[in-house]
Amino acid sequence: MRIMRAVTKAELIVKRRKMMLFIGIVAAILVEMIFFSINASAEDSREVYTYYTSYEVQDGDTLWTIADQFMGPDFTDKREFIDNIKSLNHLSKDDITAGNYLVIEYSSYEKL
Repeated sequence: MRIMRAVTKAELIVKRRKMMLFIGIVAAILVEMIFFSINASAEDSREVYTYYTSYEVQDGDTLWTIADQFMGPDFTDKREFIDNIKSLNHLSKDDITAGNYLVIEYSSYEKL
């Protein structure tokens, strides 16, 4: 035979506080998830403007350093951006020469 022990008022208060803490944590996590998903979708929905410029290759420039200067929100992969530069300028290799000009496509959230 099992004897049941009475639950004290203090134990009930502790249980309720633990439950409220758990509910608060879950609510905070849900609010954070909603906030970050709204913020991310707002960033993605901004209009991106595409521009072209002529760039004179300087001593020491590489397609990688040029990509660092011009890569904007339209591209997330530097290799893809470099391939775009090569395509626009009919380059078959990554070799570029100082003094030559390259057409560079770049993007911005700001309208010029």
